[in-house]
Amino acid sequence: MKLISSLIGLGLAVAMVSFQNTKPETDTYITLQEGFKNPPIHARPKVYWWWLNGYVDTVRLKEELRSIKNAGLGGVDIFEIGLPPASDPNQIIPAGPAFMSDASVKTIHMAIREAGKLGLEVGLNLASSWNAGGSWVKPQHAAKTLYFSKVTVNGSSQSTVRLPFPTIPPDKQGKARPIAYGPDGKPAYHEEVAVIALPADQQAQLDTTKVINVSAFFDSKKEELTWKAPAGEWDVYRYICSNSGEQLIRPTPNSVGPIIDHFDSTATRMHVMYFIDRLKPHIGDFRKSALKNLYLASYEAKEFTWTPTLPAAFKKLHGYDLYKFLPAIYNPEQYQPELAKSFQFDFDKTLSELMINNHYRKAKEICNSYGLQIISESGGPGHLHHIPVETLKALGSLDVPRGEYWYNRTFFLENDKDSLVDMIYLVKEIAAASHIYKRGLVEEESFTSYWDWQEGPSDLKPLADRAFCEGMNRLVIHGFPHNPTEMGHPGIAYFAGTHYNDRNTWWPKVKPFNDYLGRISYILQKADFVADVLHYYGDNVPNLIPPKNTRFVVGPGYDYEVINTEVLLRDLTVEKGEWVLPGVGRYKVLSIGNEGRIPAEARAKLKKLAAQGAKLVDQQPALPALTALRISPDFSYPDQKADQRFTPLDYIHYQRDGLDFYLIRNTTSQWVSKTCQFRQQGKTPEIWDPISGDVLSITKVKQENGRIQIPISLPPYGAYFVVFGKPLSAPKTAAGFVAPETLKPVMRLDGPWKLTFPTNWGAPESATFPNLISWTESDQKGIRYFSGTATYHKGFQYKPVSGTPKDRVYLDLGELTNVGEVWLNNKPLGIVWTPPYRFDVTNVIKPGANTLRIDVANTWSNRLTGDAITGEKYTKTNITKANKNLVPWEKLPLIKSGLLGPVTIATTKTTN
Repeated sequence: MKLISSLIGLGLAVAMVSFQNTKPETDTYITLQEGFKNPPIHARPKVYWWWLNGYVDTVRLKEELRSIKNAGLGGVDIFEIGLPPASDPNQIIPAGPAFMSDASVKTIHMAIREAGKLGLEVGLNLASSWNAGGSWVKPQHAAKTLYFSKVTVNGSSQSTVRLPFPTIPPDKQGKARPIAYGPDGKPAYHEEVAVIALPADQQAQLDTTKVINVSAFFDSKKEELTWKAPAGEWDVYRYICSNSGEQLIRPTPNSVGPIIDHFDSTATRMHVMYFIDRLKPHIGDFRKSALKNLYLASYEAKEFTWTPTLPAAFKKLHGYDLYKFLPAIYNPEQYQPELAKSFQFDFDKTLSELMINNHYRKAKEICNSYGLQIISESGGPGHLHHIPVETLKALGSLDVPRGEYWYNRTFFLENDKDSLVDMIYLVKEIAAASHIYKRGLVEEESFTSYWDWQEGPSDLKPLADRAFCEGMNRLVIHGFPHNPTEMGHPGIAYFAGTHYNDRNTWWPKVKPFNDYLGRISYILQKADFVADVLHYYGDNVPNLIPPKNTRFVVGPGYDYEVINTEVLLRDLTVEKGEWVLPGVGRYKVLSIGNEGRIPAEARAKLKKLAAQGAKLVDQQPALPALTALRISPDFSYPDQKADQRFTPLDYIHYQRDGLDFYLIRNTTSQWVSKTCQFRQQGKTPEIWDPISGDVLSITKVKQENGRIQIPISLPPYGAYFVVFGKPLSAPKTAAGFVAPETLKPVMRLDGPWKLTFPTNWGAPESATFPNLISWTESDQKGIRYFSGTATYHKGFQYKPVSGTPKDRVYLDLGELTNVGEVWLNNKPLGIVWTPPYRFDVTNVIKPGANTLRIDVANTWSNRLTGDAITGEKYTKTNITKANKNLVPWEKLPLIKSGLLGPVTIATTKTTN
């Protein structure tokens, strides 16, 4: 029996089309339908597989992999990580072996082998936590910074002065830096950089004519400078490069170590080869294994960065020495403001190029040579950390770019409430990089949050749909905490992220949600993004791209692509008055933004291309140009706004071989019905429903002025594809929005319901509810605090209403939380996890006596709260406080749970 999700009775005229009976016009059409119905592994979500403290149970690893496969997921990224003290105050998680030790590698190999047997893909994070690094990193390959000592000399004094070795200051937390020292008390690794003299007491006055590089007069062995200073007082700085001491952010107890120098290709090679050399004897040819990629997490180092090749790289890029600007690194106020600003821009650009070439591209080169891919969040984690790279270029240097988005995370307020932009929401940026560099996949670390066991699939769905509408096409769910057998329920967890594992209450019913995510991902992977405007945002580091239609917007119903300088100079052309990125897209208007500098060579190329007839707008709105070209909105409806935060329907448009896919989503918690127009001609629209995988035809269509008009109705946070492909076979009309199918309740299942509960979880074996209420309203504490799956039982008499053979009968559950599974007359109807909670029961319901059975699963939150209040011990976890270790469980409000109804039987008349 098919689940009727968001399409029947919604005010949208649709007719069910048998998937098997669909008559495809092309191989592409049927292939896409087949992949949509049953998404392949590469489209299905993956998970971060957290190995907390490196402590693993190999029996449970195998069980978890089978559970991951059965749940409809596509793979895992093995991610060993430690925890902050507040996340395991009772220290219930033992320490496992050191990461990449013999024991560790043996377990990793076993996991890869077992995943391969199941057809799952595996990735491996290149550190115990992040950034890249480990206990094997020697000082010469570890992260570096710049230290200096300073003496003041007078031009009339002696010409030889001692320049002491710089004192190594504490780190930013005031702690001694964990770096190795030699017998002489100096860092084991250090290199002289330069000795620079400048007039003392300068404020906003310096230019390079007043700064003298006196390195040639310095004897580093004697630590003496022999130099006759000009008249006056001079500040002399001795700069040395040495280790910063930065460590892995959150390693497991036995895996503490430094991070590598991410700007040094030899350090990158050492690090990546360490993993390959350790794994290859066990795995053999990686191409024949389930290990598909190595992963570099987001770069979150906090210290000022230096690397020995920086001065030479700087001069090669910019044509001048950076030595005279070394004092500006720590004291920019000494230099003329514009000069200091210009130097900082060039300095940042150099670091960006070094990291892209020596870390990301080098890692890709090495991985590819062994049949592996490299994946990274090389665009940083948004506004929270220092990001030393131009994000699009860095992301484009990878095999697969990855971003991240958070759930209920703090926002970034720029100037006023209208500029409220998500602080960590990196989707549009990753999608743009993947598009313009032709990478294909747009991976997103998904559902990261601090809301421990408080959400279900219906809570997560709107977050995924928003990311899909910005370009995501594969999820990497954060995350699946590995749980050894003895850890109980809900088990151990990393303090951040949705705890998306087989210890969750609703996990046995999660596959339809994963299927949904895989279906949308599949179409977006297979088709090409469509936009009217190409937005060039200039040069800057990091040059972050904000969420869609926030700081940059074209207008309601228009979308845009973002391009950087490298791709602009390399690939951009003009054909027939349109801007063209070969193999990527065609655009009606190119918009120059004000986010970064516009290099002279980029401006010259744009001017030359514009002269060929393409429309260029320079730091002006693009919408008037589109209007002048008579380019109507791609997707529109009355009272539409561009920003998804303030408009009821959001969309994204993709194309493939004459097929147009519009993913439409309801951004609100209410039903939305709109008459929508699509910039399409002569094509028959269909609905591709990602909840069921069904394809449905639309009977109410109006073609007018080069646009197709369709009535659209979506349930709370609903989403589906409107697909245009086959030629319009016959005239069809719809005078505005008409609701041809309206559900008519014919009976309500009131009165008592019997509930049964699993044993040993605090609730009674059975209970009777006089009417449907939340479990949290029960006067029995065992029910009030219950977490898990309870079963509702109800018998009822059904008397068919008179009608035609085409009339349909539906069972509508009303409201439930979080996931339900239903049987009518002992026949399974399916799983419901998002509104509307409704089934077509036409062929199952019978006159007279009927029996209804409904499983409903909530979350772990209420039982955790109950245990904290009552002192009972039904649960076991390391997380003693929720919401980023801040809210004691007893203070966390109970979450409405169970079947809330009203449960009704309804009928509707079909119109075709």
